[in-house]
Amino acid sequence: GARHRKLGAGSGWRRERSGASRRSGEGFSAPGEGGKGEPSMLGTLRSEDCGYELQVRASWFRLEDYYRKAMNYSLMIIFTVPAQIYLLVKQTEHSGTQAGMAKISLACVGWQAVLDSYQCLMHLTAGIIVETLFHSFSTAAFFQFTLFSVFEMRVLLQIWKSRRPNSEQNWLEIRRDLSALYSRFYGGFLLGFVIMYWCANSPWFIALLCNSYWLPQIAWSAWHNAKKPLMPAYVLGTSAIRLLVPLYVFGCPDNFVRVKPQFWVCWLLVIWVAAQVTALAAQHVFGPRCFIPDAYLPEVYDYHRRVEPEVLAGAGAGDEECGEAGGVDCVICMNAVDAKAPRERMVTPCNHFFHQECLERWMEVKMECPTCRGALPPL
Repeated sequence: GARHRKLGAGSGWRRERSGASRRSGEGFSAPGEGGKGEPSMLGTLRSEDCGYELQVRASWFRLEDYYRKAMNYSLMIIFTVPAQIYLLVKQTEHSGTQAGMAKISLACVGWQAVLDSYQCLMHLTAGIIVETLFHSFSTAAFFQFTLFSVFEMRVLLQIWKSRRPNSEQNWLEIRRDLSALYSRFYGGFLLGFVIMYWCANSPWFIALLCNSYWLPQIAWSAWHNAKKPLMPAYVLGTSAIRLLVPLYVFGCPDNFVRVKPQFWVCWLLVIWVAAQVTALAAQHVFGPRCFIPDAYLPEVYDYHRRVEPEVLAGAGAGDEECGEAGGVDCVICMNAVDAKAPRERMVTPCNHFFHQECLERWMEVKMECPTCRGALPPL
């Protein structure tokens, strides 16, 4: 239990090993010196003049091991981001029509874009601070920048455009809409920073909030009765890939950020994401409103509704604004429609008649009336 005294200018600082260290003889251990466990240093800094005491508990690590772990992490990001891009492109092809894009929640894709922008910023900052890791982390940041700034923003624009099918906008109106879209994105970006600042002492809550990106899609599908908006492969693949980073941070004992494993957080995240995926799967199989009571849902337009006699007397003519006249013909297939058979025909809010099969196929491409281009409610 050696005691060392350092004479300074006007104050005497005394450094000594703690009592536990004196008894065990393990006050200081270094690699290669037979120390057990992680190399560490325990001790006390005490000022006899001021009466202050500072407990010291330090540990060290090999920089080579740290760089190796960081490189492995960056390689994981570099290889998983192209998989995310592939899944997103396949989902875009699956929902390539106006009606398909309108089924996707804007907040769901925007949530994921904000998460990718956070990771891009963190990786770029880490690469700038640690010069040795610049190349690997800047590459990972570049991949994620491409993901959110090119692919995800493109999907956001397509969804935004699908909500305005009939708008003949001039350049000023287009700029206004684009400004509104980007304002929402950057507003969510800044709001996320505020939430992370206030919840800095609860990283598990931040991770839980970041992995709640399917909730807007679940709510959107239920509210708008959007049937099968997302591919199952996209949902499963995206969920698995986005879980890799939090599971690495909270579950890997040798993670390069030196966070102690918290396996309960890992289980919580897996169960939470699995619950969201299960809800999406139930909506995909049993319908978007399968688990919500009808009393809490908005009224759905009935395409097989009864039609007023004056409309039938007009032989399926449209409203006064459209000025249509003539027989009850389906303008999609150009064949006659039995307007008096509600189960075999469909009538739009603008009183235009179509075969059920024809209009359902049409609405998979466009959510507008084939006759007057009026907006159509979802089925």
